[in-house]
Amino acid sequence: MIGKDYDMNKEHFLIELKLHLRQLSLVDQQAILAKYDDLFTEKMTQGLTEYQITKELDSPKEIASAILKEFNLKLKENPTENNDWVEMPKQTADYNNSHPYYSNNENVYREPSSGFIRFFQITGIIFLNLFFMFWLILTWGISLFVGWMISLSFIFSPILGVYSLLQLTAFYGLFQFFMSILLCGIGLIGLLIMVPFSKVSFNLLKTYSKWNLQVLKGDRAL
Repeated sequence: MIGKDYDMNKEHFLIELKLHLRQLSLVDQQAILAKYDDLFTEKMTQGLTEYQITKELDSPKEIASAILKEFNLKLKENPTENNDWVEMPKQTADYNNSHPYYSNNENVYREPSSGFIRFFQITGIIFLNLFFMFWLILTWGISLFVGWMISLSFIFSPILGVYSLLQLTAFYGLFQFFMSILLCGIGLIGLLIMVPFSKVSFNLLKTYSKWNLQVLKGDRAL
């Protein structure tokens, strides 16, 4: 798609795309931006420049509009609440960083300048994990382990039922066998519950661990 009226590099393209996607959650924004960041990397390995790649793609506004439609959302003309941000103008060789979003992004992503603040961030995250989250995660993990053990033991209980049917008296052995069938059904229901429950738990743990690393590196406030 050649001859478009905008000219921007990768950084400007991704920033403008992010501004138009602010109605989405941070997780969705990061996933979409990561996808286009990978696309730039792939195209650049093929010999294209950042400017050539942006000319091949739709404008960030058009891309954001299509993505928002998938979430049943409508593109807002004013993507920011704190200033009257407008579409990025065509970039020239003497383009400077006077655009409003530059100072805005510096305020959002600036590293904490005070070692005192960093000390309390690190201390806070250590105490949070040591005295609260460690025990919560440990209890949660034990609960998951017990849930899996109970579900699996119930599922394999018919094996014991068959053994009882062969070794015990007819009535008692038959009773044990039917009880094992019942427990197997309960175990299967438990398995259907434990699988998605475990996936959600691991995703939450992964997200929390990622947040911890961001705080420790200073990329995010506590």
